[in-house]
Amino acid sequence: MKPKSCSESPRPQERQTVPYHLGLGSNLGDRKQHIEAALAFLQNCGRVMKKSALYETTPLGMPGSGPFYNMVLALESSLLPRELQVACKEYEAAQGRDLENSHYRDRVIDIDILLAGDAVINTPELTVPHPRLAERGFVLVPLFEIAPKLVHPLEKVTVTRLLSRLKSSERIRRLDWDFNRA
Repeated sequence: MKPKSCSESPRPQERQTVPYHLGLGSNLGDRKQHIEAALAFLQNCGRVMKKSALYETTPLGMPGSGPFYNMVLALESSLLPRELQVACKEYEAAQGRDLENSHYRDRVIDIDILLAGDAVINTPELTVPHPRLAERGFVLVPLFEIAPKLVHPLEKVTVTRLLSRLKSSERIRRLDWDFNRA
């Protein structure tokens, strides 16, 4: 199944752009290549404003799984949050991810909307801010790298403060390879 390109989505001229922060992760196959391909896909969804470095992290709640590569990016897009989520899920499915049975399972690629500006969305299909954002070092560390002063719309504290409160046993290692230099 080929994903619908974000560039094919209707974009009314009067629609405002949304500043998104997205988390990307992969723990199967050529993890770096999967992240790079997802970045290329997301560049069609809007303008990538910032990218964190790549991090190798231990999986949470997934005993026996291999380590993840994770990163966070800031994306400015005229897509509405649900439109962006649908495009990302279509992309994940096209890369072989089983969307029906993938919770806490290995995956080729995972793209999560962490934040959509200061929007708070709570529908059966989409929850923004990501409900476990404040508990996950594999997201907070790269998010801190690109947006330390960003304020979580529900917690009402900065990413710096969220990271300082984090109680986690995750191992998070910044890799030498940096998407910003590639």
